[in-house]
Amino acid sequence: MAPSTTRALAVAVLFLAWVGFLSIGVSGVVAAGMQAAFGAGFVAGDLPDVTYTADRCAELKEYAPANASCEEAAALHHADETVTYRIAAGVLGLVLLGLWVLVRRRGALGPGRLPDGLVAGAGCATFGVVGLALLAQGLELLALGPSSGEGADLSAGIVSLVVAVLFGRSLYRTVGDLKPQSPDS
Repeated sequence: MAPSTTRALAVAVLFLAWVGFLSIGVSGVVAAGMQAAFGAGFVAGDLPDVTYTADRCAELKEYAPANASCEEAAALHHADETVTYRIAAGVLGLVLLGLWVLVRRRGALGPGRLPDGLVAGAGCATFGVVGLALLAQGLELLALGPSSGEGADLSAGIVSLVVAVLFGRSLYRTVGDLKPQSPDS
């Protein structure tokens, strides 16, 4: 592989990385909204057969309101982790975005290029598959009953599918602009 192609591939990976981490951050904001609308159990509730020891319940209740049950305290604690960790990933995405912009401005790509539509196709496929899997898992948890943590998967799946659609739109525009080569050329 030529050095210019390797650089182009590295910049493409950096692009996909910042988009991925930033979308994780957005899913944290969506999860926070779901928590506000439907409660912590919707975002990070436990499956019906999960139980906690008395010691673990006491630890979880340290972070919850005084009258919270062990299950409510666990959901609050885990929902907070879900939202906080995802937003932290989004901050990393912003750092990677800054790095990507810097690399692009400095012209680090040089003459090498990747085939048209490659990055858009990779993004559409990756975010589409991940989004569908997370959406399916969230819907499965939703079918198990309320407050089983379905919101964590649903929020991530919805954001991932939106990103997949955006990549798909870019891919469609790129492929639509390609003119078929005649056999004579």
